[in-house]
Amino acid sequence: MKIKTLKYYLLFSFSFLTLGFSSGDLKAQDITERPIVQLSALVMNADSTQTIPYVHIFDQRGRGNNTDFRGWINHAFFAGDSLTISAVGFKNIRVKVPEDIGDQWTVIFALESEARQLQDVEINPFPSEELFKEAILAMNLTNDQENIMNNFAPEVIQELIRITPLTASPSANFRFMQNQQLINLQNSAGPRANPLLNPFAWGQFINSLKRKKKK
Repeated sequence: MKIKTLKYYLLFSFSFLTLGFSSGDLKAQDITERPIVQLSALVMNADSTQTIPYVHIFDQRGRGNNTDFRGWINHAFFAGDSLTISAVGFKNIRVKVPEDIGDQWTVIFALESEARQLQDVEINPFPSEELFKEAILAMNLTNDQENIMNNFAPEVIQELIRITPLTASPSANFRFMQNQQLINLQNSAGPRANPLLNPFAWGQFINSLKRKKKK
């Protein structure tokens, strides 16, 4: 009895595997039997006023390519494939490769823009300039910060420049010249430093506020 049950079990398993392989073979055969269509497409906006570069065009199996910087694509798909066309800032569309188009399909795809409203961001929390100045002046600085601000006050720097001769040290003059050349090169060939990150600029700004408040 056990041998007969085992025989039926093996026969059922063999039939199931045979049907599975046959189903996979049929799917692969269905794909290979479909004609290949060469897609030549241009992707534009809904108004047809400009092309859209680097658009994703892929079939249901994840095969495809992106448009170039001109919005143009030239890629081969199977007839009957379902294509998904997507790009950032535009609504996705789905199209089907025609089965009676032949081996060439030239088309223009139009994508509609998809605008998304972002939440408002409050950049400046102070409602007025006067409150902003009061908040800056009310800041509690440490002793080190106070010493730095006092040592690099504009009047102190001007006095140092006035009393320090340029011929005090040849090496100092050379370093000064090299630093000036480096600053000029950075300003002409690269991005300039952000003044908001400059502690000396902040020191001058706070001192100017204090002088204005005294007046």
